[in-house]
Formats: sequence, C-alpha cells, structure tokens
Amino acid sequence: MYQLQVAQIILFVLAGFALPAIGMILLAWALQLALGYHRPNPTKNQPYECGMDLFGGANLQFDIKYYLYALLFILFDIEIVFIIPWALATDYVSAQSHCSWLGPLEITIFLAILAVGLAYAWKKGALEWEE
Repeated sequence: MYQLQVAQIILFVLAGFALPAIGMILLAWALQLALGYHRPNPTKNQPYECGMDLFGGANLQFDIKYYLYALLFILFDIEIVFIIPWALATDYVSAQSHCSWLGPLEITIFLAILAVGLAYAWKKGALEWEE
C-alpha cells in the first residue's frame, strides 16, 4: 500500500512539472502559427554579420590558449565561491566543537592544492601569451 502511495505522489509531481511545460510550449507554438507570419527571402535567410558582408566560412580555428586561459580563470575564480561559505561554516563549526584547528587546516590544504596547480600552470607556460 505504501509503495502505491509513493508512486502516486511521484506521478503527481511529474505531471505537475511536465504538463504545464508541455502546455506552454504548445500554446506558444499555436500562437505563433495563428498570429505570426513567415515571409522568407534570401536576405532574411543570410546569417547576420553586424552589417558587414560575409567572408570566409564559419569553421574558424581558434588558438587553444584562449580556451586554456578561460579554463584557468574559471578554475581559480570559482575557488572564491567555495572559500567564502566554507570559511563561514568553518567558523561556526569551530565555535561549536572541540576541534577548532580542523577548519583552518582544511582551507589551508585546499589553498595549497590550488597554489600547486597555479605553480604548475605557470611553469608549463599556460599564462604566457607570446610564443
């Protein structure tokens, strides 16, 4: 009996999320068909290039350093998202427990791992733009 109730609740929740989403998609599609208009022409079908004429293909190769630099930025920037709440939680836990040294030790280890990663990237030349 209990499993049947759980299954009914899960089905109700899924229907509650799925039906409005599907309904809104169908409503938008129906409104576009009823009220929208479609008049294609060669100018409208061209990709927009800021008003300039097209040149070259869309498959351009980018230097890998842009991706590497962005990846390193994300890696070392996101650490702040972890450190600030972690420091606040550590302060609260340290005040409540007998191990007041454990929280700062964990953060120090985390920062040491990040420092080793930065030193490695620096040594490999990942932060250099000139070749």
